[in-house]
Amino acid sequence: MNFTWANLSKPVGLMRIVFAFVPFVALLAYGLWSFPLATFGPERERIPGDLRDARFNNYILEHYHAYATGRIDDYWDAPFMYPYKNVIAFSDNLLGTAPLYSLFRSIGYNRESAFQFWILTLFALNYLCCFLALWAWAKRPLLAAGGAFIFAFGIYMIGHMEHAQMFPKFMIPIAFLLCWKWLNTGRLLHVSLLAIAVVYQFYCGIYLGFMLCYGLFFLVLAYVLFNFKRAWQERGRSWRPYLGFVTIIVGGALLLIPLMQPYLEISAIAEPRDFNALISTVPRPASYFFTHPAALSWRSLSEHAAYSFDDWWCHFHFMGALPWIAVLLIPVVLWKYRERAQNAQLVAIVGSAMFLSIIFCLRIGDFTLYSLIFALPGFSAMRSIDRVVHVQAFYFALITVLVFAQFGKKEWSRMLIGLTIVLLIVLENKLDMTKLRSFNKYDAQGMVDRIVLDMELQRDSAAKAIAYMPVRSVMPYEEDHVRSIELHLNSMLAGQQLGVPVVNAYTCNYPGNYMKFWEEMNELRLIDWCRFNGINLADISSTNNLRRSILRTDTIRILASNGQYVCVDLDHEIVVANRPEADLRETFVRSQLMDGRYCFLSHTGKFLGVRLYGDSSVIAGSDELGDMALFRQVQNDDGTFSFLVGNGVFIELNKSTKELSARDTIPDEQCRFRIERVFNTHQ
Repeated sequence: MNFTWANLSKPVGLMRIVFAFVPFVALLAYGLWSFPLATFGPERERIPGDLRDARFNNYILEHYHAYATGRIDDYWDAPFMYPYKNVIAFSDNLLGTAPLYSLFRSIGYNRESAFQFWILTLFALNYLCCFLALWAWAKRPLLAAGGAFIFAFGIYMIGHMEHAQMFPKFMIPIAFLLCWKWLNTGRLLHVSLLAIAVVYQFYCGIYLGFMLCYGLFFLVLAYVLFNFKRAWQERGRSWRPYLGFVTIIVGGALLLIPLMQPYLEISAIAEPRDFNALISTVPRPASYFFTHPAALSWRSLSEHAAYSFDDWWCHFHFMGALPWIAVLLIPVVLWKYRERAQNAQLVAIVGSAMFLSIIFCLRIGDFTLYSLIFALPGFSAMRSIDRVVHVQAFYFALITVLVFAQFGKKEWSRMLIGLTIVLLIVLENKLDMTKLRSFNKYDAQGMVDRIVLDMELQRDSAAKAIAYMPVRSVMPYEEDHVRSIELHLNSMLAGQQLGVPVVNAYTCNYPGNYMKFWEEMNELRLIDWCRFNGINLADISSTNNLRRSILRTDTIRILASNGQYVCVDLDHEIVVANRPEADLRETFVRSQLMDGRYCFLSHTGKFLGVRLYGDSSVIAGSDELGDMALFRQVQNDDGTFSFLVGNGVFIELNKSTKELSARDTIPDEQCRFRIERVFNTHQ
């Protein structure tokens, strides 16, 4: 559609302008309001995702900002996993869009708020670029706005809100459009722009760069299959176009060298990835009809595949009914509108390319053609193949636009069809925000600030780095693994905030013996890590959440004089002895400090302590260690122990209530406890 200023004086021209831009702006505003802004909450206090991957991406962006503002010298040698080098290459680098984040930081927003603006900007760019590509393809602005809404705000995105590195995908539609123009014109300008778009997508995200190449390959293949004879007649007889094409491809590869070199260095020392380790993430047929419970209009599709196979939570690939209706209408369009040869062939090529991209990345039983793709250079480094859905989403959006663009002979009927399609797209992509995972950014900031204070109070200024090794309560493995991720990330962010390197790390891969330190976070594993890297332990300042030097730590159970195990009453935080058998609830982590005193960390993550006022009962009420949470162990003649509080009072058992309190100045029978040692956690 061509617009001129003269059109403004004509009602028809004005209506066309209105129908071109008003739906575009309205859908953009609604999409931003209903998806990213809605996840931020009414006070903009929340960030989509969990306290793990979302904050790791925030760390990477903040690291770039520090690099861009001259506070650090080397981008790839980020100050975590000290002293290991090139650690950014263990994950996505976000270089392509990190300047946007740095811009928001430079104008005064804090780390978490700038991250929110970065997310919001990327959603807008995804919509804008997809709209422009679809409009250029089909010349139907209403349908283009609807297709762009699917790509940027579709319900398939719910399953990827915890992986912010998947948000910068706005070059995917542009690259597809440029590829199509190059295929049809053969102009070197188009292939040059295509190369730039693909290279930039790699800089935005390595995963999406490879997936874009995957999707483009099938578009080129489908075009060649449908146009082999014409393409050969027009270009096959001369070598010059191919020389220019090869020159441009080589130029694009050269532009990728600064990005890929660090990754090649890591791949040279990393163990090859086993295909069986990632096959669970390859989409299944059920994946394309499976939704997240937050997909309000299609919640009925959220249960049929849940828990039915490994990594099922990676497979929310349903695009909505309209894209699938468009796919089913492809044969109708090809037959009914066959006189529109150019349009019919376009639908056939795009439909075939989408079909091939799905088939070659589909798992049926234990069989998948993706094993062929996995063998290609670079693809073996990717472990989450489900992320191909971001490229397939554009295929679905494009098919939706191209198919419905064929219907309607008159202008008013086309507008009516376009409006109907857009409204249906909006209705079937409604979200239930209560089902989406997010975290409070102020709580997250508070966790980091707490560790910042721990580090500041204990840090040796002569040391080159900090290792944060907190005393942790005992919990089941899966919960402990999640907690370890959060602790390492909190430590990374705290070190970043202080401008000090840290040994702690969270990323995709861990070299050498680092995983031992990652899991245990103790002095012994820190020594092993220092030996592996050939550095002195004195270069590392050890810090913890006690803010005191620890002599040793072990895990124990405490048996009171009534023969019952001591535990924490979860409803009131009081400590009682009423458990005939011991499990995790009856387990405490005991730490002996350098001055001989002890502290006890309950399974709730709170230290045992004595109330200063009232009944002087023993409670587990704080994760900070105060003076009334420090005890001396007095061994009795019968092998039992009594616990002496700092004010000279012993802990005793109330026989009737079974509660523990600090009242006796002279230990009697009710002040005697037996300690059962479970295992050492730190020596």
